[in-house]
Amino acid sequence: MKKKLSRLAVTPLFTDEIPASVPGGSGAALRRNSIIDTDPVYANFTSGTTGMPKAVVVSHKNITDFISCFTELFHITSSEVLANQAPFDFDVSAKDIFSAVFTGATVHLVPKQYFSFPAKLLDFLEEREVTALIWAVSALCIISTLNGFSYKVPSKIRKVLFSGEVMPLKQLLIWKQHLPHAQYVNLYGPTEITCNCTYFTLPETIPEGYVIPIGRPFPNERVFLLDQDGKKVEEPETEGELCVSGTCVSLGYYGSEKTAQAFIQNPLQPSYFDRIYRTGDLAKYSADGNLYYIGRKDSQIKHMGHRIELGEIEGAIESVCTVTRACCIFSQNKITAFYTGTQTEKKEIVSALKDTLPPYMIPSGFVFLENFPLTKNGKIDRRALEAQSDA
Repeated sequence: MKKKLSRLAVTPLFTDEIPASVPGGSGAALRRNSIIDTDPVYANFTSGTTGMPKAVVVSHKNITDFISCFTELFHITSSEVLANQAPFDFDVSAKDIFSAVFTGATVHLVPKQYFSFPAKLLDFLEEREVTALIWAVSALCIISTLNGFSYKVPSKIRKVLFSGEVMPLKQLLIWKQHLPHAQYVNLYGPTEITCNCTYFTLPETIPEGYVIPIGRPFPNERVFLLDQDGKKVEEPETEGELCVSGTCVSLGYYGSEKTAQAFIQNPLQPSYFDRIYRTGDLAKYSADGNLYYIGRKDSQIKHMGHRIELGEIEGAIESVCTVTRACCIFSQNKITAFYTGTQTEKKEIVSALKDTLPPYMIPSGFVFLENFPLTKNGKIDRRALEAQSDA
């Protein structure tokens, strides 16, 4: 173990060891003395799954407010060892980087190629004694769908926080089976509100057919639902567009007119300026007050006279025993389902779906893939699938 660690070790560089003669040193000092908390600290890109990626400008105040809550909620301290999975222009990485800055936790950068080789990835997590994973759903699913745990189960992991997409229940249960004592947290939130705005800690026991909530707001963030007329939705089981206000709301898109469309005055507040972000996501409250993600406004379709959520079809397909993950595309007035797992006859999948879906929701085509195409941010690339469906 020690030999492997020494081979993988890197030489740290501390700011107090940087020579004073570094070019631009005086300019850096001037910058530090003139900065204010509403100045930009970084720009992260949206995933581009529903259009061209846009650079979201995040301020010092945005990230300071979020990370102070994030590290306190999930008890991230200097003893934590994180494995960074995401590229630095994707907001999942901000939780690793700034959690370490705030608490003194250790961050190891996972080589991108390891996500094509689960054995190397699991060796890395074990050798570095990683204690917490703050990863995109697709990254976690790489290990579980490729049976990585049959090779090795990292012994130190005690926290698994996931975001970016809906976590397939089948994959979550595989993780819980092999790491039963870890804390599992579903994080929700678009890049535009500085990483996440809601969270839900999963119970120890998960019953069959369980639907994972996106939970409740982070401290100092206001999350609410609006209907099509801009009125607040509070009744359980009534869908509305999820909106967010608070210090978490970023500065907007860099150089884009889209800012004015998504970052708007709160229609519920006529008396003073209250800037909110309209996520474009549909959600609903349950009777216990938790929020549940329904889907994107732009992924709702009208098919055979019915309004359909593609996410509902995907969930039903993922419950089929031979399927690990599914993604549905609606194009040219037909629903096509792409899936991974074991290649299965269409009639077998359709037969299984008849127990859970009405006929108008059953896809007309099923396409088996070894792996889903992914965006740079690790989400399923729906635009690539749509092009394949049209072809």
